[in-house]
Amino acid sequence: MTEESRERAQALNNLFEEAFEEIDPAAESPLYGQLCSLHERYGEAELIAVGGMKRILKVLDRHGNRQVAMARLHEDASDLLFDPLIREARLTALLEHPNIISVHDVGVDEGGQPYFTMDLKAGDGLDVVLQKALAHGGCSLADRLDIFLKVCDAMTYAHSRDVIHLDLKPANIQVGHYGEVLVCDWGLAKLIGDTDEIDDDVLLNPDLLSGMTVYGRVKGTPGYMAPEQIRGGIRDKRTDIYALGALLYAVLTCRPPLDGDTEAMLKAAVSGDIVPPIVRGSGVPESLSAVVMKAMALKPADRYASVSDLITDVRAFLGGFSPVAHESGPATEFLLFYRRHRVSCNVAAVFMAMVVVVTALFVDRLSDKREQAETLAARLRVEKQETGTLAESLQVEKEETETLAARLRVEKEDSEALLREVGRLATAPPDDVAAPGDQLSNDFFNQLPLVSYELSMRSVREMIDSEPERANEAHSWLGYLYFMSAEFTRAKPHFEINPERMRGLVRVNEALAESFDPEKHQISAIQLAGIIKTLESMNRIVMAEKMLSYDYASLGYREGYELAIAAMFGDHADCFSYEAGTRTLTVDAAGESFSLRTKNGQHPLRFLPIERLILVDTMISDSSEFAGLKALEVADLRGSQISSLGDLTLFPKLKTLIVRPDQLPQEEKDRLRALVQIRD
Repeated sequence: MTEESRERAQALNNLFEEAFEEIDPAAESPLYGQLCSLHERYGEAELIAVGGMKRILKVLDRHGNRQVAMARLHEDASDLLFDPLIREARLTALLEHPNIISVHDVGVDEGGQPYFTMDLKAGDGLDVVLQKALAHGGCSLADRLDIFLKVCDAMTYAHSRDVIHLDLKPANIQVGHYGEVLVCDWGLAKLIGDTDEIDDDVLLNPDLLSGMTVYGRVKGTPGYMAPEQIRGGIRDKRTDIYALGALLYAVLTCRPPLDGDTEAMLKAAVSGDIVPPIVRGSGVPESLSAVVMKAMALKPADRYASVSDLITDVRAFLGGFSPVAHESGPATEFLLFYRRHRVSCNVAAVFMAMVVVVTALFVDRLSDKREQAETLAARLRVEKQETGTLAESLQVEKEETETLAARLRVEKEDSEALLREVGRLATAPPDDVAAPGDQLSNDFFNQLPLVSYELSMRSVREMIDSEPERANEAHSWLGYLYFMSAEFTRAKPHFEINPERMRGLVRVNEALAESFDPEKHQISAIQLAGIIKTLESMNRIVMAEKMLSYDYASLGYREGYELAIAAMFGDHADCFSYEAGTRTLTVDAAGESFSLRTKNGQHPLRFLPIERLILVDTMISDSSEFAGLKALEVADLRGSQISSLGDLTLFPKLKTLIVRPDQLPQEEKDRLRALVQIRD
């Protein structure tokens, strides 16, 4: 055999040996080899939570190379707890849902102790989330409701598999950092219709458990347990619905539904003594509070029939609709409709406003055009009938000009007359006797005080500019007008120019200017009453009336205004008693004779909102005494001498008349009964 043949034979022999040589799989597949070399699946355990029956450990699952949560019984647990733990694991494993904790492995370790493993999620319990929200506001109501709806989704699925949880509470809800929500701790869960009395006896035995909320009596957590669960009655899906209502209570208020010791909470739950969440939490929507109270109804039949119905009501609120549990009125429904369609409603409102404005402008312009056409036609007819030449037309224009000039002269005379009235009041003797020709000016001021005031102010200022020789007199009038409008600081320099002209008023103004804060121009009703009393003591009745008229026209009614009104009646001020809450005025004259009008015939009571008038022991015999009470609805005239009401148009809102049996003639009663109710 040649050398080449021997080399070829040796190469073939080597190939044959390599083909039949055994290859170690571990050398080719290191991960496979790693699994084959493992003697224990789970690594060292780290305690992360402790419950009544079990403890939760964080362990490394070497098979999956990940951290998982392992549930084990307590080290000194009885063998009687083996089956409840395994039963919880298998029941949880049946529920495959994104919001229900997943079970990975169920087994027995080398020491004969049962265990099961499940997801290990980062995050906090819902109880911690709610505590942070209460302390720092870190989680909004919308976010908390989203968590609640995920819990409801999980329970809807569990109920579809005939599984009830029986221990729903914030501590058993795990909330992850990225929106994950998991319903955990199904240790008390059961299949509907399953009557496992052995498990119940075991779980109610305090000697076998390390700690429960209520030892040896009930399974569950006070505040989240339905009344039938506390009594040991039939537990079904509506038992979980009660717990979901309690969970929603906590989500809305960030507080548990019940406070106090265990006995107090159990008693409150059994009696249905639940404070609505809207009372305990600020900003709790009324509709969601109604949803909670329906879900936590004492009788199961009064609760939601299913978790889906509860979800529907919560989503109705989130969608801007009224939940079924909330009996809302038309106003609420309209507001909800607007919120749902805010943009459309705003657009429609703007469109309608534009239509109204455009229509109004069109009608206004059309009306103007029509008026212009009618005016032009009338003018043409007048010109055709009365003038045929340009000279006649000019004559008409001249007459119109003269008419306008005459009107301006009349207005000027009216302004000068009003100015004379101001001057007369400023220099009038203490008795303030009004001349017959002055009464019209007084009436005008009391009817239109702001207009009269402005006209007087303008006339006085024009006098200073046009009649320098009367400047001192005009400054006195300016001081008078500023005093009337309670601008005492502004009145002072004008009074000081001619202090002898109104000496008494000057002294009063100086005192008021020192005590009255010019930065707070609005005078109080009590201050006004004091000023009116002072003017009354100086016999400046007319000025007091006008000051009251101006004050009411500029500032209106305010608290204590009845004191200013009563001050107008001088010594009889104590006869008036006004109740602002019921708008009732009582006039008790104690047999004295006086009028409800002032000396100048004015009605100061018209400045009070009086709906009920009671006259006690008065000598009033004429109903026109209180004719200015336009808001009067009830008049008790038994304490008066009135025998006829005269014209009822003076009292447009009068509904009820109270009189003595013999006070009104029968024909007067017959006349009035057709218009008002008479009580005698």
